[in-house]
Amino acid sequence: MKKAIILGALLVVVVVLQAYSQCQKTHYFCTQSLTKEEQAEFWNLNNQSQSAMFAKGQVYEMSFIAYKGFDYRMTVCTDIVGGDKVQFEILQDEVVRVKDEYGNTNIKKTKESIYKNADDGMKPSINFTTDKTKKIYVKVNVPAAGASKDKALGKTDNVCVGVLIEHKEAAALGF
Repeated sequence: MKKAIILGALLVVVVVLQAYSQCQKTHYFCTQSLTKEEQAEFWNLNNQSQSAMFAKGQVYEMSFIAYKGFDYRMTVCTDIVGGDKVQFEILQDEVVRVKDEYGNTNIKKTKESIYKNADDGMKPSINFTTDKTKKIYVKVNVPAAGASKDKALGKTDNVCVGVLIEHKEAAALGF
């Protein structure tokens, strides 16, 4: 009985590791969705880039820290062949004052949407700079149609999603 439990647990670990390893480098391929001019620009790979396997139609959320004094380029991609383009949204924390039912003012932290690629022609990437160091949230809507390029995922409802974050020092402006 002990051997069966250990073998079962080991099998689960192997399956999870195999699924993870299939998608762990997807964000490196996001540059293929950029134009040749954009690919020729020099950007440093940011270690906060992520890749993972998700079910089609799911919403994937991640966060990263954007530092003051840097320009960022974020590119979102999947390994889907045919089907819809990836839709994503960028959010940031916002502190708002809210009155409760007794008239007391409370401070509440919410997430404010600052960019949606659906409003910008479904572009796969965006360049931005922050005025101060802040936490940025990315919400990715995984397309529901299309098949994964990965043969192991081709007949499943799973696809690989990558969020490539690149950075470079912001140009100094002024005197």
